[in-house]
Amino acid sequence: MDKSKGYYKEKGNKIIKYAKMIEKRFRAHKSKEDKEKDEALESLREAHREWKDKEEYFQYVTDPDLIDYAIYEMEASKIKYIYLLKKIKEKNIE
Repeated sequence: MDKSKGYYKEKGNKIIKYAKMIEKRFRAHKSKEDKEKDEALESLREAHREWKDKEEYFQYVTDPDLIDYAIYEMEASKIKYIYLLKKIKEKNIE
């Protein structure tokens, strides 16, 4: 049975379409608590990325005024990350 690449591409697209439909329905049925947990964990991930980006910026900056700014930004994002981490631990979110 010789099937063209277009046939498999079409089948793959249908599978992806159905998977997205299932995911959409699954997300609609999540409890409020689960949604809050997901949002809290995503906020923590974003804060961690922000902190690491600020550290990287600090590594590359050379102007003395910008070094002070980079330090301030890096410390602020670190404090934000630590705060969110503490809140998540208090709520026992895994």
